[in-house]
Amino acid sequence: MKKTWIILGIVAAAFFIAPAGFAQTNTAAEVTLFDSTDNYLGGCSLTDTSEWTLSEDLNVTKIQLWYKWQTGETELPVTVTKDGADFASFTALRSACDPYQTSWCNADYTINKAFPAGAYTTKIANAYQCLKPGSTGTVRLYGIAAGNTNEEPSLIAPSPTNENGNSNTNVNLIAGSNSNVNTNADENVNTTAGTADDDEDGGDEAMRIVLVFVVLALLIVIYILIKRKTAQLRSQQPKQ
Repeated sequence: MKKTWIILGIVAAAFFIAPAGFAQTNTAAEVTLFDSTDNYLGGCSLTDTSEWTLSEDLNVTKIQLWYKWQTGETELPVTVTKDGADFASFTALRSACDPYQTSWCNADYTINKAFPAGAYTTKIANAYQCLKPGSTGTVRLYGIAAGNTNEEPSLIAPSPTNENGNSNTNVNLIAGSNSNVNTNADENVNTTAGTADDDEDGGDEAMRIVLVFVVLALLIVIYILIKRKTAQLRSQQPKQ
């Protein structure tokens, strides 16, 4: 009898302690730390080089180029120099695209690297990077803002044009922990990571409460059954 109650106590304790293990940790969202073309919305020329300057040190998690991908391309080798010296070399991957001009897509690379203040240059093999007229090629740096856990980055992708002057459709690409794509056509999707996380946490909390009550109910039923069984056994014992 004592062993039975010990086992039931362990089961009950496990269910009361378990919710802490199921608690979800909020993941800090990436935000735009730097955009070489200041969220430029106009048409693009084409270039293989982008020059830009950081006025402060940044801890960068992702670097992104806006690029016109050629048929069959999925990877984009990129080299970065700082103040004329080699700084980084990597292969960016094809990512979110303009839904109407599907050859124009982001080239993303998770770099996780400190970018000290200074003058930078990115270089690619072929001149298919978006170039803001009179400015430079589009490069964006992402990272985790201090004290920020739920803020969505606001990334506005430029509306590129090819070398023949054909205009591509303007789109707003929202790049973040959720990889949402907002277009200025009919497909605007507004998703708030913080609200989604709160709703999910609330649902988990409600589920944990239900589980606790279910366990308690089961323990009460088991206790009643044990009491009845014990009473039956005692009544069947021969009287001395």
